[in-house]
Amino acid sequence: MTVLLRAMQTADLAAVYQIQAKAYVAEMVEAPALLAARLATAPDCAWVTAQDRQVLAYLAAYPTVKGRISALGQDFQVAEPANALYLHDMAVAPDHTGKGLARAMLEFALAHARRQGWQYACLVSVQSTRSYWQGLGFIEQTDLSAEQKAKLASYAGQAHYMLMNL
Repeated sequence: MTVLLRAMQTADLAAVYQIQAKAYVAEMVEAPALLAARLATAPDCAWVTAQDRQVLAYLAAYPTVKGRISALGQDFQVAEPANALYLHDMAVAPDHTGKGLARAMLEFALAHARRQGWQYACLVSVQSTRSYWQGLGFIEQTDLSAEQKAKLASYAGQAHYMLMNL
């Protein structure tokens, strides 16, 4: 069967939550109501890969500005005008890792950002994924304001704000 990359829908949120709960440490799993609020806030920047109606992976993002970090557990604050796509949350169901789903979603999201005219993609790397993101062209940003450092500290474990020029 064919895997389809498509816009996330409200009906996908239960599966998204289940994937998130398996992919992240418990301190970083965000409530279903927050996932729903984020989808409502930035529906054009949320995608899933699915096969036969089963969600295999997801990516939740939103328009922002370079240097602005989203704290864990906060709703998305869409910037107007935006110059960056903030990749807040991407995860693949454990039994579907290694199939290129994350890479396909990322490439789709970056193409979306370029079509919008945004110059950057940014994210917070967690759970020892910094080298993964660096391999894709993201560069860690350490010159952050006290406010942004506080938001970065909201994540469990080591967290790194990373940026890619588009």
